[in-house]
This record gives sequence, structure tokens and C-alpha cells, in this order.
Amino acid sequence: MKKGIKRLYDKVSVTRRAPSEFAVLLDGRPLKTPAKKPLVLPTEELAFGIAVEWDMQGKMIRPDTMSLMKLATTAIDQVPDIRPTMVDSMMRCLGSDLACFRTVDEPQLMAKEEECFSPLLEWLHDELKIGLATSETLTLRHPPFSLARVETLLASKNDWEISALDFCTSASKSFVISLALCHDVIDAEKAAAAARVAERFQIEEWGEVEAGHDLDAANALVRISAASTFFHMLRQ
Repeated sequence: MKKGIKRLYDKVSVTRRAPSEFAVLLDGRPLKTPAKKPLVLPTEELAFGIAVEWDMQGKMIRPDTMSLMKLATTAIDQVPDIRPTMVDSMMRCLGSDLACFRTVDEPQLMAKEEECFSPLLEWLHDELKIGLATSETLTLRHPPFSLARVETLLASKNDWEISALDFCTSASKSFVISLALCHDVIDAEKAAAAARVAERFQIEEWGEVEAGHDLDAANALVRISAASTFFHMLRQ
């Protein structure tokens, strides 16, 4: 699907193919992925969410406004083939996760970091038995046992969850934040705020660069919100 393609359909609907299989129809024809695979969705909620994205298109289709569609097609077309690469990317992010760093030379910022991230790290430790290290330098070394636990956890996630986890980790620069969002520990607004805690502090100190910081923040919020909605619809 190319950007700017003309809309050639009128009616958008959803149909159930099996107890846990749903399809989106454009004028009665089932949607397919960019790789021409059937777009078979695991929940009715997600199918309706994607149907709304297609129904809201104008005369020209804008793929950049269909984040749920993007996440779903990634899960179908890409995750089965590149899942190890996506997992490796998230594990690398964990090795430099912003939730694990503390800025000791800025006490006010450090207090904000503690407020945002300590509850998430405590949740990981208490609920998932994953104890992560924190660092006040550029070096961060997590316990091997905890890294193994994360790998086991990721192995238990289905392709739909991996798609959204990878998407959110890229947007937030934090696997910890993304995992908390996946498990419904925080909402999208708090996740986006946590991802930009250091930047918000600098803006409060030095001011915002017009059309710079604000656009970056808006883009991150859109992507994190899309992942949050996707997770929510998968749970329905």
C-alpha cells in the first residue's frame, strides 16, 4: 500500500471467521496485508479498531494515520521472519534503558527519574521476578539471571505483542516502559511522559525549541498511544 493511494471503497465492515479470527471487509472483500496475506485478527475489538481507521480515510488513503493496521500487518508479515532480530533489538535497548539511569549531578532531575522509574522497576522485580540494575554512570550491567528472565518472557509473547512491544520500545527508547504498558501497569500518557522526563526537565530549565521538541513529543505520544491501544484491544 503506497502513500497517497486513492480510496476505491465505500463500506467498511467486520466479519467473524472463527471464534478467535476476525476480518475487515472493504465493500465485502477481506483486507490483505502488504505481503498479500489474509488480514486475520485475533480479537473483534482489534478488527473494529482497524475498520475505523479505514472508514475514516478521505479521498486519499494515508497509511501514516493507520497505526493499528501497521502493527497488525507487522505481526503477520514480519514478526514470524525477523522475530529474533526484534527480540535482540529490545534486549540491546534494555542494556541502555533510560529507566535504569539516574542523573546524580542534577538532583531535581534525579528526583523526577526516581518518581517515574522506581515504581516500574519495583513492579518488574516484585511481579515478574526481573531485577534490573540502575546506574549513575554510562555503564549499565544487568544480572545475567534477569536478562535470561526477560528472554523467557519475550519468548512467551505472541507475534502481536512482539510487534507492539518493538514499536513502543523504538518510540519510547525504553523496554521497561514498553513492557509496563503491555502489562497495563501504566497508560499511554504516563508512558510518554516517562519517556521524555529528561527532555521535559531541560525544557523547563532552558525553554522549548519551537517545531522541534513539541513535534518530537507529539510523534512519540502518537506512537506510544497506538501501541497502548493495540495492547488493550488484544486483551479484549
